[in-house]
Amino acid sequence: MATEFTELISMKKARKRPLECDVFVIQPKEDHYYWGKVIKTDIGGKNLNFQGMNLIYVYNCLSHTKEIPTDLDQHEFLFAPTVVNFQGWLKGYFETVGNEPVTAREASIDFGFFDDYERQDKFYNLEGERIFHKPQYTRLDGLASYGYVGRQAHRVLYGKEYE
Repeated sequence: MATEFTELISMKKARKRPLECDVFVIQPKEDHYYWGKVIKTDIGGKNLNFQGMNLIYVYNCLSHTKEIPTDLDQHEFLFAPTVVNFQGWLKGYFETVGNEPVTAREASIDFGFFDDYERQDKFYNLEGERIFHKPQYTRLDGLASYGYVGRQAHRVLYGKEYE
């Protein structure tokens, strides 16, 4: 039995795929917007799950309007950098509100992925190549959805745990 998705409020649906540098909002609660940015689109490399997908950052930056903050890259992340498909935009859970270049700070974020919960000592970059240090931000290797983004936002913002 599927449960209804309630972690994000649908806003404006879009058929257009996101572009690199697109700035978007998610809305976990009415008139509570959190900011995200598309860092890379059409990912290639060895990781077949990531091919053609999008790397996004979601910031812990609350706004009650859809006006892009001037200091967006100075905020902490709501959760680790994540690779997503296009469904968030298609269903209206991610709404693009502008496009701003990736900053030097955003381009230099130290993140990586691991592929085994039991052994979180092997890390890989976005292209699936091994990296030999523990990155500042890590996430289980795998494609995420708008559902993951919504659940992570609620977990961080409202202390809700999900199975």
